[in-house]
Amino acid sequence: MDLIAIRHLTKEFVMETNWLGRPVSVLPAVRDISLTIHAGETVGLVGESGCGKSTFARTVLGLYSKTAGQVFYEGKDTAEEKTAREFRRHVQMIFQDPYSSLDPRMTVEDIISEPLRNYQLYHTNAERQAKVGALLEQVDLSREAAQRYPHEFSGGQRQRVGIARALAVSPQCIFCDEPISALDVSVQVQIVNMLQRLQKELGLSYLFIAHDLAMVHHISHRIGVMYLGRLVEIGPGDAVFHTPLHPYTQVLIASVPRPDPLAKPCSVVKGEVPSPLDVPSGCVFHPRCPYADERCRQEEPLLRQVGPGRFAACHHIQGGAGQ
Repeated sequence: MDLIAIRHLTKEFVMETNWLGRPVSVLPAVRDISLTIHAGETVGLVGESGCGKSTFARTVLGLYSKTAGQVFYEGKDTAEEKTAREFRRHVQMIFQDPYSSLDPRMTVEDIISEPLRNYQLYHTNAERQAKVGALLEQVDLSREAAQRYPHEFSGGQRQRVGIARALAVSPQCIFCDEPISALDVSVQVQIVNMLQRLQKELGLSYLFIAHDLAMVHHISHRIGVMYLGRLVEIGPGDAVFHTPLHPYTQVLIASVPRPDPLAKPCSVVKGEVPSPLDVPSGCVFHPRCPYADERCRQEEPLLRQVGPGRFAACHHIQGGAGQ
């Protein structure tokens, strides 16, 4: 059974209403995405800025109300109140910016204790302090850090505090919303290695959102690629990274810098990302795709299986685009 199963999730933001309060301008941030996350698995999610990755994660978690679709946790619909409470506890989130995701007026002990208090996971102050100390050590911080404030820490240390806060309620899955993008490269490696260690020790699942394709490939069992609110390809990490099928995925992989002076120059996708308020007809990628034809301009491709565990949304996978 899947730990989390997302079915046809859609999120639209109303940008403008008429005098009757009815929407006249709608931004489709996430459109008809289905995705599963298995126990102990890391699913990577990549795509250009503004493609809807973070909105997708926040909608799944209920931070944004969904426009359509369903989210199942251990086979049960999270629309049911009891399941929603279980889901909120057992699926946590690490936010992108470690500078703004921690309350500067609270000590680290108070920050990590907050979810413990919310779910009544301790009986005495001594037990609470012991749990906080153990969580800090789990993320490679000293117990003495509990009495300090967020501004006294570096970015990497703050992100470790955020991870400790997520771990406080013993989650089964953590959504990592670009958790390393604001950190130095050397610190990024430390955080990713720690996340992998915690996964082995605790049996965690991750939804790992990032721009760094090489890092996503390193940590992920499966990789999904988003473009303009759609999921255009998903499959095993090695397969997607080494033999991308969708033309957009091919460009993303080709743009990954390689430490080889003899390597070919990085590819750059032509054109600009269309406005989500004016989505192209047919395939959303066709204005920038070298394989686009009249069918692409008129008919939107569905995400379909094109190999063992591999899915792509392209009319030309069996033609030139995926070869």
